[in-house]
Amino acid sequence: MSRSAEEKLENLARMATKCRECFSRGEVAEPDINVAQPRWVGPNYWRSTFRVAILILNPGQSGVNTRDEAFLVRIRAFRNGAMTLRTILEHQREGMKLWGNSPGRFTDFYIDGLGLELDEVAFANVAWCATAKNRYPLTMLNRCFERHTGPLLELLQPSVILASGSQTHRFGRHVGTLRPETRIIKILHYAHRKGRAAEQRELSRIRSELANVRNIAKGWLTPACS
Repeated sequence: MSRSAEEKLENLARMATKCRECFSRGEVAEPDINVAQPRWVGPNYWRSTFRVAILILNPGQSGVNTRDEAFLVRIRAFRNGAMTLRTILEHQREGMKLWGNSPGRFTDFYIDGLGLELDEVAFANVAWCATAKNRYPLTMLNRCFERHTGPLLELLQPSVILASGSQTHRFGRHVGTLRPETRIIKILHYAHRKGRAAEQRELSRIRSELANVRNIAKGWLTPACS
């Protein structure tokens, strides 16, 4: 990753952490972690010629516990310029192991299940802030995507975006405008309730589609005509 791109990513993320627009408008109420949360970009993502970004709707609402309180201290330090983005992300690397209704569910689905390497993928949320009661009106989602997520995806320049969960699928057209060369694959959310058999079919489908897109990018396959 070039120094220029690194600075752009850090600046973009810091601007997002300073944004209070949706709370100020009264569209949503503040949760315990009331600062926008940048998401993981692997240190090897920028070296890859085949870049995968995973788009999810929002960070989950957290409760009051020691781990979340420590994260809030760090994210405020980053917002105020007292901590680097990479430091935040390296802490996030450890935190992701606990994400999900059961510990490890998040990475079991998105990383192990899809056959991806954590250090080579990027995650992005449509909405960067958690909200009280996990309420996300469309006005908030559109505003956050326009201000923060769209510019992030332009900077990431992914080969493929995995749009996770039905509420992210509507943003495919926005991505198509920003990045017409990026392939968008709609996938389940990791916390879906369709059962284990459906999940295995889904993961198999996505791995196959990723392999096809990767081979097309390498010139090994010809894109199918629509």
